[in-house]
Amino acid sequence: MKKNLYAYGCIVLLSVAVVLTGGIDQTTKDALKVRHILRTIERQPPRSDPGELAARVTEKELNAYIAYRLAREERPFIDTLEIDLMDGNHVGGRLTFDARRLNLDTLLGTELVFDFKGILDTRDGAARLDFISLQLNGQPVKPQVLDFVIGTAALVYGMESGGSGDWYELPKGIKRIMVNKAVAVLYY
Repeated sequence: MKKNLYAYGCIVLLSVAVVLTGGIDQTTKDALKVRHILRTIERQPPRSDPGELAARVTEKELNAYIAYRLAREERPFIDTLEIDLMDGNHVGGRLTFDARRLNLDTLLGTELVFDFKGILDTRDGAARLDFISLQLNGQPVKPQVLDFVIGTAALVYGMESGGSGDWYELPKGIKRIMVNKAVAVLYY
């Protein structure tokens, strides 16, 4: 009797798990996949051989993860960020801020939409984006305008700010990133 009850309990539990997993939309699955990859890389013990391991993340998965992270932020200062992965480490995208929240609406308009293209440089666990072009609401601007908006957001939200030419630490364990059309390869 106990064996049958245990077996039925396992079947019910497994059925519920299948139903709940099927209830997660593809965007959430993509975001959780990237989160899992990043956690796996972070937990990777130091290796004695000089070879690198690699993990692939698609553009769709990366954008799902970014949206997932922004949605989980208590007070995000970025409204949206979408990344376009192109050949030769070229990266483009759109970055949106709410100017009213940053008290910049009288100066720059109510919505700040930055369209950018650049080359992603990575080395020694750090990265930076060398801009090729940058536009604010369709008008070409210098990177200092983006630095100003990010600096203002940092002040409003009590965070540290850096410049567009600065190097930023990659997630723990990642040594470098190579970008090709619609795919980023994370080396760790």
